[in-house]
Amino acid sequence: MGRKKETRGDLIVGRAKISGYSVERMSARSGIKRSTMYKRIQFPGRLTLDELQNIDRTIGLTDEEIIKLVRNK
Repeated sequence: MGRKKETRGDLIVGRAKISGYSVERMSARSGIKRSTMYKRIQFPGRLTLDELQNIDRTIGLTDEEIIKLVRNK
């Protein structure tokens, strides 16, 4: 069996875990409703600039991670 291809949503969840946050805690700290956070993880292309900035302030995304999220590369 092959490994699952990492998605942009996995990038957010992975960085949150590295930073010591669960999705629920990241949601509360960033001011994004939990249901919205799960939708954004599932469909990161729908992140608004404000949401991306709030997530970045909460879990400290790297410049490369932000570019991956924005450019889908």
